[in-house]
Amino acid sequence: YRKMSNKKRTCAKTIINFIVSYFNNCCIHGFRYLVQSMLVLFEKLLWLMLLLISIYFCIIVCLSSIDRYYTKSTHIGLERNYHFWNTTVPSITVCPMQRINDTFFADFCRKNGIKGQQKSVFWDFLENLANSTYINFQNIPENDQIDQIIKDIKLEPENYMDLIYNLTYDSSYEPIEKQRTRSIDGQVNIHVRQVLTEYGLCYLGNSKLGEEYSSRYLIFGKYPEFNKYEMTRKLLQYQLGSYFEKDVGYTLLGFSSEAIDSYIHSAFEVMKVDANFGYTDEGVVYDPVSEEIIAEDNLEKTVGMRKCRFYHESNLTHFPFYTRNVCQQECRINLAYRICKCIPHFYPNRIAHPKKVCDYKTLRSCFPRHASFFLKLYEEHGKHEKPATCYCEQNCLDAVVTTRTALPMIGSKQLLGSIGSAISIKTWPQNRLKRQVIFSLTDLLVSIGGTAGLFLGFSVLGLVELLYFFTVRLLLQILGYTL
Repeated sequence: YRKMSNKKRTCAKTIINFIVSYFNNCCIHGFRYLVQSMLVLFEKLLWLMLLLISIYFCIIVCLSSIDRYYTKSTHIGLERNYHFWNTTVPSITVCPMQRINDTFFADFCRKNGIKGQQKSVFWDFLENLANSTYINFQNIPENDQIDQIIKDIKLEPENYMDLIYNLTYDSSYEPIEKQRTRSIDGQVNIHVRQVLTEYGLCYLGNSKLGEEYSSRYLIFGKYPEFNKYEMTRKLLQYQLGSYFEKDVGYTLLGFSSEAIDSYIHSAFEVMKVDANFGYTDEGVVYDPVSEEIIAEDNLEKTVGMRKCRFYHESNLTHFPFYTRNVCQQECRINLAYRICKCIPHFYPNRIAHPKKVCDYKTLRSCFPRHASFFLKLYEEHGKHEKPATCYCEQNCLDAVVTTRTALPMIGSKQLLGSIGSAISIKTWPQNRLKRQVIFSLTDLLVSIGGTAGLFLGFSVLGLVELLYFFTVRLLLQILGYTL
């Protein structure tokens, strides 16, 4: 027992001597005064207190720098060198008020034995269903004939959108140019695609979003077919303009329906169903002002650090891409599913565990009572037990679009044979916002190094010395080498 006690005592003495040796030789200020024999106890306690205070404040300041790096490393600055910019012209989304194609519908009715009055009733039902959204679900007709037709053709709510898509003619592929839905600026074509929105099938022109945002991809998971008719002229995916160009714009036309509904929005975004300009039976020229929000090239940090998302950084369940408005659509999906126990037919539902799609009776009965709550994602009078929780990051690339005037093109339908909407940019912004990195990883290392040097005289070589002393030198000491 005495031998074991002596061995423990010897081991403890060796460890203490090793630590004392490090304190005497390390480059961190103050440690050597804790072990110098010439100092009295009061002086050692004084130095110990000073060291503890220095270490404490060093840690606090370093943690503050780390927090700044992860939460406040980017900011939005203002740029004014507008002579060097190219600004993206805003997008237009146009929704025709007649969605169902007569020929496709007649062929469908013939194959399914729908005749006479049933055919007229079913047309009215499908047309209202295709044009339905939160503000007009109550307009969907309901009667016994519709129920019988739906039962006869075995139409399930999950197939509402598939049927509407198959009975809608994508007029952007029309061979005859004057009947084609197209976006033009003089002799230049601008890419147009059919998209799935909260207002059903519409047409989008001059967008910077990828082809994932198309009706065919969101419904069936297939990219749109190549449109050879757009290649008859020079084709632009989207149109840009600069300060020195005046009256830049384009026209999205080729709609033969009685009326259209237009939405003007950023080329980096999708339309908002409650931000329309109302129905019009004539063409309209819009004069918008667009102030862009851009990002510098090295803004490749995490989403939490830069407080925004790029198009490809989707964290959504129903959509393979990200924009703020699309994120809010997913919030509506979740809110509708929570309140009405199902979701409207016009939302993508190609997920691992698809949500139940509402039948038309549920759309009529449940959604009109909560329409304002679904659209705004908040309520003024607090009728619901739990408020909607919806946090959507901003787009890293975006534009704030303000429409100054909207002028009708009276007589355009007789002149052009169709109606549409046009954008005409007469003035360009002289300011734009830019997301910039103001505290990089290099700045973080410099900040931590400067703080450690200020409070402790610590440096990179001091860290190397610490690692060396308690690895290589400790190993040699255990092996019996005297250093």
